[in-house]
Amino acid sequence: MRKRKSKPKDKKVLFKTKDRNLKKIRNKRKRKGLKQKINIRKILFFTTIVIFLLGIIFGLVKIFSKTPIEQNSEIGTVLGLEDIPIYPNSIFLYSNNMDNQVVKDMLASGQSAYEITDRSSFGNVKEYYANELISKGWDLVLDIKIGEEDKKYGQYWINSEKGLRIYSKFNDIWYEYITIEEAKNGLSNRISNEIEIDMLLAGSDNQELLPDYPWQIKIPKEYLIRYEVSEFEDLRAVTFQKILTGSYITIYPVAYWGSKALDYQLNDYLDALSTETEQWSIINTYVTTFRGNSSLSGVISSSSQQMDILILKNDKNFVTYILSTEDKSDPLYQYIIDNIKYLGEDS
Repeated sequence: MRKRKSKPKDKKVLFKTKDRNLKKIRNKRKRKGLKQKINIRKILFFTTIVIFLLGIIFGLVKIFSKTPIEQNSEIGTVLGLEDIPIYPNSIFLYSNNMDNQVVKDMLASGQSAYEITDRSSFGNVKEYYANELISKGWDLVLDIKIGEEDKKYGQYWINSEKGLRIYSKFNDIWYEYITIEEAKNGLSNRISNEIEIDMLLAGSDNQELLPDYPWQIKIPKEYLIRYEVSEFEDLRAVTFQKILTGSYITIYPVAYWGSKALDYQLNDYLDALSTETEQWSIINTYVTTFRGNSSLSGVISSSSQQMDILILKNDKNFVTYILSTEDKSDPLYQYIIDNIKYLGEDS
């Protein structure tokens, strides 16, 4: 049986079919190309974001990993003195000992020192600060030369809040914040105190504290030493009374170190001082350091008197003591701060 031959398709129909297929292919290619473009743009967009974020992270790491010296060099202020510009081409004198507690205490007390790395003289330093400090609201009140007996060598500046001393020892610059009064008199009070304490200690009749007392220091014979039992753990307080004036300095135990916040320990001292007829209160305090430990310094008062105080930590018995004085100008007060040691501490 013969197969029927299929009729050839209409040529017009074939051409239409081919045209449609070509259009589909073109459209498909267009869509594919468009998708590729979109994908490329997405990749570029996300790559840009990633690079941007990495740049931010790198910048933050670089900033936070910088030492205080590098940061201050960029900021342009002296370490420890927030508003004093650094002298050009000078480097912090103790840059290799930043973790040393003595260096930290120095900076915390508003003192600093820089080495002059170029051939500048202290005269150049004076010229630089004459321009810089005046533009920042400071006034030069004294320029003391080496050799004056009643004043400390250096330049003395004041602004509306404080004083500043700038001086040099050897190819360096030393800075310290002082009071306005101290700047105006060229630290003559410091000279007087140094002379007085030197005279007091010149004799061989200095007194020492009891052998079992947790503090050790030599006291001039011009002071009476008196012990009394405190309200804390029956530990003894000690008082040094100046025979000539009757003013006194006391070291009083108040609590174990770390048992409570320092301001609460100071309140314990106020409670120990207060009586039914005389109540003590805090006028002001500020955070400072003593021998590498946190401390408070300030002023307390009652209705009839006022005292300066400093909190001391004894590393022998881990007790907090309050050093107080009626007369802060008494040279023995600063002498105690600078020289007192806990029992058994190496000299």
